[in-house]
Amino acid sequence: MPLLDDISKGVKKGVEEAGKGIKKGVEEAGKGLKEVGEKASDAVKTFEIQQEIDKLEAEIKSIKVELGDAVLVLMAKGTTLDPTLTELAVKVEGIKAQIEGKKAKIEEIKND
Repeated sequence: MPLLDDISKGVKKGVEEAGKGIKKGVEEAGKGLKEVGEKASDAVKTFEIQQEIDKLEAEIKSIKVELGDAVLVLMAKGTTLDPTLTELAVKVEGIKAQIEGKKAKIEEIKND
C-alpha cells in the first residue's frame, strides 16, 4: 500500500504546512495590531501635547493683552514711554476712536 502511504504522507505534510502558514499569519496579524496600537497611542500623546502647547500659546496671548492694557494706562497717566510703545498705543487709541464713531452711527440709525 505504498500509494496510500504516499497519500497519507502528502496529506500530513500539507496539514503541517497549512498549520505553519496559519501560525505565521496569526503572528503577522498580531504584529500589525501591535503597530496600530502603538501608532494610535502615539497619536493620542501627540494630540495631548499639542493641546498643552495651544493652552500655553493662549496664555501668552492673554499676557500680551494685559501688557498692552498696562501700556495704555501708563500713556493715559502721561507716563513717558518708549517711542515704539507710544506709537502702538496711539494706533490703538485711534482704532478705539473709530469704534466709538461707528457705535455712534449705530445709535443714530436706531434713533431715526
